[in-house]
Formats: sequence, C-alpha cells, structure tokens
Amino acid sequence: MDYEMVLATSNILLGTRALAPDKLNVTLDYLCSGLSLTMQAALRKQLTIPRGSYVPLSKPKQLLRRLHEVALCIANNQRLTFTYLSSQPTEPEPLLHHAQPVALFFEVHYFYVAMLSQERAGYWLYRLDRIVDIQAKTAGEKLDYAECFSLQDHRHHTYLVDDGELMQIHFIYRFYPQTALDAFPGSRVIQKNTDGSVIIEAYVKIGGAIRWLLSQGSGVKVISPVSLVKQMRKELAAARDQYTE
Repeated sequence: MDYEMVLATSNILLGTRALAPDKLNVTLDYLCSGLSLTMQAALRKQLTIPRGSYVPLSKPKQLLRRLHEVALCIANNQRLTFTYLSSQPTEPEPLLHHAQPVALFFEVHYFYVAMLSQERAGYWLYRLDRIVDIQAKTAGEKLDYAECFSLQDHRHHTYLVDDGELMQIHFIYRFYPQTALDAFPGSRVIQKNTDGSVIIEAYVKIGGAIRWLLSQGSGVKVISPVSLVKQMRKELAAARDQYTE
C-alpha cells in the first residue's frame, strides 16, 4: 500500500469526525498495517498531532457494523423495517419506517442512506446514525437505481441539506470565486465585473443553498430569482433585528 495514499486517507478520516474514537483508532491502525515497518513508524509520527487533537461529533455512534449491514441490504435488494429518530421538532420520539435502501454515501460528518420510503412516498435521505433499530429485513424489489435516486444530482444541487425547491439562481460574489464554485458543484461564472466581483449561476436545492448564501454576509448579493431575493431580505432583516435591542 502506498504511503502517500494512507497518509491522505488517514487525514481525511480524521477530518470527518464521524467515528467514535475507539473505532477510529482501529481503522487507522488497519490502514497503517499494509505499510512496511519503517513506513508505519513514519506514518505514526506524522499523525501524532492529528490523532491527538481528534474531536469526534458530540454524540458519536458505533457505525461500522451498521454501515456493513445496510450495504448488504442494498446488495441483496432487501427492504427494512426500522425505527428512526428524525431531526424534525414535530417527531421527538423514534418512529417506525418501512423503506428499501438504494444508495449509501458520506457527506459533511455523516453517513446517509437513500431509501425508497413508504412513509415518505418516494425516496428519502436517512442519516445512518439516526437509525435506532433495524427490526426486520424482507425481500424487496430489484430497483432501477437511475429511476430511484441520483447521487450525482444530489451532490450537484445540494448544500448541507437536501431541502427546498430546485431552482436556478444568480448571485454576485465578492470573495474568492472558487469558494462559491466548490460549494455548488456545476455552478459557473457567467460574468466578471470591473470591481473584481463575479456573477455566478447555479442550480440548487434552495433550502440548503440559502444557508450558505447567508453565511457569506456582504460578500454575496442574490440577484435572481425575485423570490430568493425577497427571502434573503427577510432573513437578513430578522438577523439584524436581533441586535437592535
């Protein structure tokens, strides 16, 4: 195994903060085990500070076994009956769900499972760590992945949360353009302004996108669509009003 690959993978894993410390250490040791003894020693030295400063998520879960379990269900076209603790305030207790997983992926600290859900009447993204208990597995359908869920579309249109209407937006950006282009895959600069700013076009799920746009402060100005301009004004005014007392 190549030293550079293991070094890069180890640092990426540490940066996710997703694993409980004991499972993280086991995984890092496994990655290291394929190297020569000399390279293992060099890697441990390089990772001393990153491993020592590792900060897991506030409530890390033991995910590796559940990760394997769900991956097997996808491979075997199985349908799950499980309890799930939603992040919605209207669902404070775990509820029973029936769904067939079609894709498993990692994104910003968390593993997600795209499932065809009976309760949601279509595909839905479930956070793996919020699945409380898998109660039953039954034979599902052999699904056409492309018709059920497109991970490529999700990653092109979603920032942080898969929420809101999909729409084309345009905004003026006054900071480093690549920052915005990386936040919204598939976006593009359509105009360079004389003051050094740019106009960017993106296709996004607006629920997550507005969180990023608001985080950029005066460095961003939404110019279309009008509905988003109004929403930005409303959100910014509400934020300002919190500091007027």
